[in-house]
Amino acid sequence: MPSALALASTGRRRFLRGAAAAPLVCLGRPAAVRATEYASASEVLDTIDRREVEVAGRLAAIARAIAGAQAFADSVASDQAGHRPDRDKLRHRLKLPASSAPAPPPPDLSLAALREAQQELVHAHAEGLPALGDAGAVAVLARHLVDASRQLTVIDLWIEAEELRA
Repeated sequence: MPSALALASTGRRRFLRGAAAAPLVCLGRPAAVRATEYASASEVLDTIDRREVEVAGRLAAIARAIAGAQAFADSVASDQAGHRPDRDKLRHRLKLPASSAPAPPPPDLSLAALREAQQELVHAHAEGLPALGDAGAVAVLARHLVDASRQLTVIDLWIEAEELRA
């Protein structure tokens, strides 16, 4: 009889095989796939700055309105506070102008709007990597991408939990 560890490992392998094939299933819907072609590292960093401000504004508004959301908002704010100086250092090293990020938009209290803003932040990181033209900058933003992706996963789980409660 196989051990529980062997069964779990087999289940993971089966899941990973299915996940690896999943992009092939999406080939029938090319209109749903849109990527931004960034012209410069400055454009990438400005977009990330704008998206991060948008996420922060939406999440802060949600945290003020929903009990229990403050811990997640604080965690995201902490990550963002660490990312900003990293991007500032990249701008300085790459001789780019300071950020031109605008003020946050009026907050939308929906989790769907937060998810959309966070997804756009993740996309800005991922799609912007080729435009950086600097291995060190790619390494920094790739680490930030991991944080943003983790936060997107938490938001997805939060939405799923809310749907189950409804």
